[in-house]
Amino acid sequence: MGRVKERSAWPIKTPRLQRTALSRMSFSGLALFCCVADLIFQPVIAWSQNTPQSRRDSAPAVGAAALSFDLKSLDGKPVGLQTFHGKPLVMNFFASWCDPCREEIPLINDLASKAAKDGYSVLGIAVEDGRAAVTQYVTEANLVFPIALDLNSSVKRIYRIFGPPATFFIDAQGVIRDIVLGPMTPERARDGLKKAGVLR
Repeated sequence: MGRVKERSAWPIKTPRLQRTALSRMSFSGLALFCCVADLIFQPVIAWSQNTPQSRRDSAPAVGAAALSFDLKSLDGKPVGLQTFHGKPLVMNFFASWCDPCREEIPLINDLASKAAKDGYSVLGIAVEDGRAAVTQYVTEANLVFPIALDLNSSVKRIYRIFGPPATFFIDAQGVIRDIVLGPMTPERARDGLKKAGVLR
């Protein structure tokens, strides 16, 4: 009986083809390694490049400088943080359709009525709202403080407001001294004014 020829475990018969196949496999392995390494190390590189975070990327916090902005008031005049520079500022984010805002707004209006006497300012910033609805609401509620329209939600985004109401107490140097997310009580308002340097 003739010898049965052993089958090679390698499917490619010629040495040249084997070398070509091996080189292709090596290249594929290298490419796969590079892709995996890129996925692993890219977040680390991106994190290191963004550290420290820019002012626009970091959420406003107590003790940090308030972020500047440029909006228009209901009557079309420019209004921004610099408008109130040199005085403490109570900055309230609200919307005409927001029930907690409607419950809170008499308190904000009361703060505004005392602002000139006590040496501070109050600014309302209408978010997620339209000019007509805000104008009607200002008339209905008889608001006595300036209102800025954040029509494209730019200020809402940089101040990380997920929904109104929200109030920031900013001192005369433009530093945030207190933040109230959600409805505010008179006690909380007095505390915020004290922290902003209004009440002693």
